[in-house]
Order: sequence, then C-alpha cells, then structure tokens
Amino acid sequence: MPVKARRVAVIGAGPAGAIATDALVKEQAFDTIRVFDRRAGIGGTWIYTPHLPTAIPSLEDLVSGKADEAVPPPPQLPAVTPLSDEVNGHQRRFADTALHENLHSNITPAIMSYTQEPFPNTLSARTLAEHGPGAPFRHHAVIREWVEGIFARGGHEKLVELNTTVERAEKVGGEWVLTLRKEAGGRNYWWRETFDALVVATGHYNVPWFPNIPGLVEYDRKFPGRIQHSKHFRTAGRYKGKRVVVVGGSISAHEVVHEVLEAAQTPVYAALRGEPIPAFGWEPFLHPDIVVKKEITRLDPDTGRIFFADGSTLDDVDHIVFGTGYTFSVPFLEHVQQRIRNAYRRLPGVYQHTWDIEDPTLTFVGMLGGGFTFRVYEWQAVAVARHLAGRAKALPPIPEQLEWERKRVAERGGGKDYYSIAPDYGAFFEFLRGVAGEPAPGTAGRVLPQFDEKWLELWTGMVAHKIEGFQRKRKRAEEARGPVRAKL
Repeated sequence: MPVKARRVAVIGAGPAGAIATDALVKEQAFDTIRVFDRRAGIGGTWIYTPHLPTAIPSLEDLVSGKADEAVPPPPQLPAVTPLSDEVNGHQRRFADTALHENLHSNITPAIMSYTQEPFPNTLSARTLAEHGPGAPFRHHAVIREWVEGIFARGGHEKLVELNTTVERAEKVGGEWVLTLRKEAGGRNYWWRETFDALVVATGHYNVPWFPNIPGLVEYDRKFPGRIQHSKHFRTAGRYKGKRVVVVGGSISAHEVVHEVLEAAQTPVYAALRGEPIPAFGWEPFLHPDIVVKKEITRLDPDTGRIFFADGSTLDDVDHIVFGTGYTFSVPFLEHVQQRIRNAYRRLPGVYQHTWDIEDPTLTFVGMLGGGFTFRVYEWQAVAVARHLAGRAKALPPIPEQLEWERKRVAERGGGKDYYSIAPDYGAFFEFLRGVAGEPAPGTAGRVLPQFDEKWLELWTGMVAHKIEGFQRKRKRAEEARGPVRAKL
C-alpha cells in the first residue's frame, strides 16, 4: 500500500531520532514534523543520569515480562494532573539511562558517525592514557554533544518537544492519535495530536533483561539490592572491597568486570553461559584477577549461595551484576507491545527491523544491533523518509514480508541473533539504499553512498584495538603479580 504522509511524529531524540528528523526535513515533503522525547534534553540514552537513584522496581515483573506497563491517561483531555510515582517515577518508567561514568563508544568513528556528521576528534584523559592519541573511542559526553549538534546545525531544535512522553499511539480513522504528557512546573499536562505516520526511535536500551534463573526472584526479595543490572552501574566506588559476580559474555559484561576490577575484592567472578561474544573471544576474561565460571544454575535465598553449571558454588557474595542486555518495549503502542511479550527478545511483526508489516505508516529506526551503529540508522532513516514521502521503492507484498520474518525466526530464534545485522552488513545497507533510491530532483534529500567493503576492515581494526587494550591491562597485572591466568 503506497504511503504519502504529510504529518509525521518522531518518538525519541537520541541518535536514531536525530538522523530520522534530519532525513525527513531534507525530503521537503512534509507539512508537519514533530519530535517528542520524555527526557529534559536531546541525546536519548547518551544522557548521563547519575543523579537518579538506581534500582529495579520489580524483578518479578521484569522476569515475567510485565514491566513497563502503559500508563492510562485521564478520561477527559486536555487535562492537568499532579505528579505521581506511577506516572513520573523514573524507575517504574525505566527513564534513567544505561551510561556509567567512564562509558565510551566502542565503534570506530569513521563507521559509527553519519556520513555528513563526523565525530569530533576529542579524546578523554582516560582514553589517551589507555589507548593513545589515535584511539577510536569517544566519551559519552562527546557523543551526546554530537547528537545535539545534528539538531542544532539543521535548526531542528524547534521541532522538538522535550519532557514530553508519548503515552499512547492509536490508529483512529486512518490517523495516528498520540496521547501526550508533558511534565512542567510540578504538574502533568495531557493532550492529543494527530499524524499520518510515526517514526519510533526510542531505542532498545531501556528495559533490562534477566534470565529466569531458579531462585532469582526469591533471592532478590531476601537480599534486596544485591542483584543488579549493568544498566544501573555508575562507578566502581560502590564495589570497593566487595565480592562481585558479573553475569554475561558480551560488551556490557566486559565493561563492568573491568571497571570493578579497580575497586572490588579480587578475584572478580565472571559467569558465562556458553562462549563469549565471538568478536572479542575470551581475551576480556583472561585478566589474572578474573575467575571465569559457567552459568549460574540456581540462587539459594536461604543461604545466599550461588550455584554454577560446573558444580561449584560461591558464598558471601555482595553484588551480582547482570550484563545480560535488554528487551524491547514500546508501551505506547499496545498492539506492538503485546507482540513483543509473545515473542522472545525481538521486535515481531516488523519487516527488515524497519517497517511494520500490518501498517506501513508505522516505522522504526534504531531497533537493531550487531555493529555499524549508528551508521546504519542513517540508511534506515533515509529509506523511511522516502517511503513516507511516497518516493521510495515499493516494499514487497505482505506475504513476502511475513515470510522474511518466519525464516529469520527459524534460522536465528530471538534475542541478539535475531535483531543483529551481522554478518550480512553489506546486504542490509544495500537493501535500504535500494528502497530509498536517489533524492527527488530539487530537494536536499540525503544521498546514501554504496556500502564500502573497507568499512569491514575498519570494523575489524576496532575490535583489534579493543583486544589489544585488554591484553595490555592483563600483561601489566601479570607483571605486577606474576604470570597467573584466569581459570577457564
């Protein structure tokens, strides 16, 4: 079904929302473009929130898939209501971000930034000390400023409504009706606006995911605060002299385990289910002050003991930090949220991670992973902008889109394997470029270059750079303590 929208709402003002807004504006095809973000500033998940107390509101709800429920609006709109924890609480609404004090980007700037918006060559003191002046990593404050710059340079700030949460998005009579809530002056202001199309750019780093380990919920009740998620890691100081277990084998677990090494009681334990993320292998866990364990099989709420798949146990643990990733959540889209809860850690009913199969006026940017973020968001954004302007190549028939999803689930299941674009980076970029086509004559539409195979070399080089950093840290520790290696 062809789409020709005139009014478009973008939900989210982070990296994905920034490039989506820019692509829409440059199409010069829309009468109204509005951007809504629930936070007080531009930047999305790159806004550091150390002032917000960290806690999991209900581990039981997270494990059972009932967390991040939609908030019912007042019966009559517009309306003004008092603030409440149910509506405004950052923990209940998962509004705090997943940044820690020393978090840096982990992808080479040349393939992480957008084609017309390079990253500034600004390195933190920590990066210079650990990796030298040629390092490809940027501190989170630099990334946030870069996102702000995309809005500022294009004059797009005037399109943004901050402190404004999209509480509900419903299709009524062929239009998207958005129920909006703005927090201002100690009150909630509610109203509605209508649009022809939506671009959801809220990301997928809001709601933590925990494996359903026997005893987990009961253990959390008995020892409140002992179980944590990497989303709530802020600084290593909290772990000074503590006995710590870090769960997971991917980037979040790498970062937390190496951050807490500086303060925690040693060894720090790393619990992994199977093999670690292939790109980095075991190197992040070979430090002599890290002991590797198999996955946790049970938690005993009576004694506090942790049981591992290798038959070993641990007692007197102070913190268990789960670096196990996130789950998708879009509570404002009731029908999509229901799909998510009936699937395993993926965004179901969406073609190529971008277009809702049932309704092509509902689109998504940034709901994927596996590498080349943020760069791939630009390709999604341009394809979506042209699609909504009625200028893109037609999407395949719905049965073909459904078959794409069916085959992907059959081959990859859910979780990261499903929403990762690896290893078929080039094919995905070129598919989006094919849908987008060239800018319409006389417009300022963004031009998408052909996927460059040299980008893969840069990607590989970035991984090598990170691995070398782990190796240097390990060797320094071995020289200081003797040649002790991690136990595998």
